[in-house]
Amino acid sequence: MEDDVSSCLNQFLLSSSDLEQLSFSWLLQLLQALPILHQAFAKLVFNLEHPVGKWGAHLVDGYLNYSLNLLDLLNSISFSLSQLGESRVSVSFALSLIQSSPSMAVSRLEQIVPMRGFERLVIGGTVGDQKKGGSRKERAVEKALATMEGIGYWICGVMLSGCEGDSTAYLEMRKLAADVAIPAFKALDSVILAVVSGKGSVPEEVREVNSAAAEEMRRRLGRLEKAVERLGNEVDERFSEVLDGRSRLLDVFRHS
Repeated sequence: MEDDVSSCLNQFLLSSSDLEQLSFSWLLQLLQALPILHQAFAKLVFNLEHPVGKWGAHLVDGYLNYSLNLLDLLNSISFSLSQLGESRVSVSFALSLIQSSPSMAVSRLEQIVPMRGFERLVIGGTVGDQKKGGSRKERAVEKALATMEGIGYWICGVMLSGCEGDSTAYLEMRKLAADVAIPAFKALDSVILAVVSGKGSVPEEVREVNSAAAEEMRRRLGRLEKAVERLGNEVDERFSEVLDGRSRLLDVFRHS
């Protein structure tokens, strides 16, 4: 599993080496690493010939907790994106008034302020909190699940911080990934930490809209709309994948 994940992260790290600030286009690429992470875990389980029906209770609980937490995180990302969409509509409406009623347009023209909602989330127990497995295969799956958890939560934390314009989610999820030992992940995390500590977590597209003159805002709002839409679609796909995987796992145990 680590080889597959390392390969993915190393490629992403190469394109992030000169990253100075977060952007929706970069966040979209990051989110696309999530299914690769899950596929690497599934591949390891298959190669070990240790399917979910043979897992100990602590592994089942750990996986179900992870999938449920991930659904909550993806829902929060979707909420933040919807708030950005509402702000974009408000700015677009203000711009439409410039010709007919400049004074009203100015009164309505406000900066886009991302909505912060991470405080609402409570992440359930991780696999590290569960009873440890005894067999070699159990321990191998346990280690892989812990790695998947840490990186999965970390990805969502970076996503949320970008969508909310606040570093809290990233810094909290970063703690849950502290035990991930993959060098490529450590290197990528260092890049993100430097970016967030420097220019903050407000995405480039939002900064551009907030700093641009009214004439430029029309064009840049269009760019923001497309970026948010693409990212929203990707979040929906990841949500469906996680929900489907969780449902299939529950079906296994219902019929066992």
